[in-house]
Amino acid sequence: MKKLATLLLAAGMVVAASAPASAVDVKMDGEYVFTFITGERMGSGDNFDGAGQRFRLGMTFTASEDLSGYLQLQAGIGAEDDTIYDWGTSNNAKTKLGVRQAYIDWMIPSTTVKVRMGKQLVGLPEDAFGKNAIMHPGVNSRDGVVLSSPVTDWLDLTAFWVRAGYESLSSNDTSLSPKADVFALSGALKFDGLTVNPYVMYGAMDHGTEFHDDQLSPHNASGDAYWFGVTSTLSYFDPFTLKLSGAYGLANLDSEYGDNDRSGWYVQTKASYKTAWGTPVLGAWYASGDEREDQYAKQGWIPTVGGRFHPTFAYCDNAYGLYTTTLRNNIAGTWGVQAGIEDVSFLEDLTHAFTVTLFKGTNSDGAKALNQNPIDYMTYSDAAVEFNLDNTYMIYKNLAANLQLAYIINDFDKDDHAGIKKVDEDAWSAALSFAYKF
Repeated sequence: MKKLATLLLAAGMVVAASAPASAVDVKMDGEYVFTFITGERMGSGDNFDGAGQRFRLGMTFTASEDLSGYLQLQAGIGAEDDTIYDWGTSNNAKTKLGVRQAYIDWMIPSTTVKVRMGKQLVGLPEDAFGKNAIMHPGVNSRDGVVLSSPVTDWLDLTAFWVRAGYESLSSNDTSLSPKADVFALSGALKFDGLTVNPYVMYGAMDHGTEFHDDQLSPHNASGDAYWFGVTSTLSYFDPFTLKLSGAYGLANLDSEYGDNDRSGWYVQTKASYKTAWGTPVLGAWYASGDEREDQYAKQGWIPTVGGRFHPTFAYCDNAYGLYTTTLRNNIAGTWGVQAGIEDVSFLEDLTHAFTVTLFKGTNSDGAKALNQNPIDYMTYSDAAVEFNLDNTYMIYKNLAANLQLAYIINDFDKDDHAGIKKVDEDAWSAALSFAYKF
């Protein structure tokens, strides 16, 4: 039955793409990504290697300037959110064709308000280091409604509601079906050489409903969460650019083990100066951590809903391709400094970037009894330095090859992470990726 449904869906796509335009114009986009990676894993010294691919296919159905729809399919393997097909897997039955995005865009008549409703990539404004450490739009698609509109020449507003979690129970009483919702409002203030994006967000969860982020809803907690943040970019002194962002968040949670409140904050800044030979960059960040030992860890961490902080591509998962060497996505509990140069080119269509990044922990040494994985939990005594070399070559207009090399000098405190083998081992990785986008 599943095979038949897949064949019918594929046939429908072909017919839709080849049929002459009538009331609706169809435009297709997509990407193939292939990645080959090897190295030694941080915190354990274990070897790893991978070879795999991902395929995405999107279709835009345009009825008019005021109405269109978008559908994006993705081929993956394993769990619903997995995006990689591993070469050589013995069970091809695991391969899945799923829907990554499915939404419509329409304008409210006689207004400038644009509505996007459905399964989509939605999140908060980009931080200084890129992405958003609280709620990044590119993690996984989310179900909800987004409203956006220009208000004046210098102000745009965006608001969204996301159904972040839902547990459908066998009952006609919807009050017995726990759910989680997120509401946000952000602005884009545009001045000469300066943009400012303030935002506020509120999250409400019923008992037993996760926000799909273990930093926010441990032990099946229920309660409320609040966030306040701002990002800004100063480009008035071009080619010098300065980015600054910061946020504060708190969650009042009542879990099965009692109160599990948490609150935290972070700041990020990154400066760049574009020249004819490259773009030197200098950045830094600081995020609050735990100040005391507690059986419920991370009470000093800012709560997140699928947030991402990726200043590097080995320790912080900012890989060009498909595979990751760690699961570190959270800014909380760390501070660091980064220096390097980007957009260096000696040959046509070939660019390079090199960065050196220092990581330090902001979690108290007194929390060492928690015995957390050092990749995820750095104390005052922990440190690491990562060297990154990123190389991209445009083979054709739509085909790029990327080689990423990373080496991490590890200075974790063995006493703080007792029982974890090779906790102070250095790590390295090398990844070669090819991306065909159309």
